[in-house]
Amino acid sequence: MLKHILTYLLWTVLSLLIGIGYMRLVWRLVLGPDAVSEEGWGYLWHLFLTVGTIQVGLWVGGAIAICFVLLDVFYLRKKLKNNPKRTVIRLAALLIVTVLVAIVHYLLEKVIDVI
Repeated sequence: MLKHILTYLLWTVLSLLIGIGYMRLVWRLVLGPDAVSEEGWGYLWHLFLTVGTIQVGLWVGGAIAICFVLLDVFYLRKKLKNNPKRTVIRLAALLIVTVLVAIVHYLLEKVIDVI
């Protein structure tokens, strides 16, 4: 039981890091490269981007983690019981869930304008 909890904790941390990386990529594509200034408004802009990336990225990563853990608990664990490549398949499933969450995020933010 403790092994399952630690495994899902590891997958959750990986999902959160993927969410932060996704948001950093999106913000870099939308706003351009982040030029860090040593003082003034440039430094405040850099802090805003960093804190915003982490905060929004954690929410996106949380959505990825919830979707992946539910998929793993209810479907993948039963199907991959004796498969030697189960970690690779789970990683691929995590990336597929990430793409789906990214598509939903884009639709909600740009198309429907809810976020």
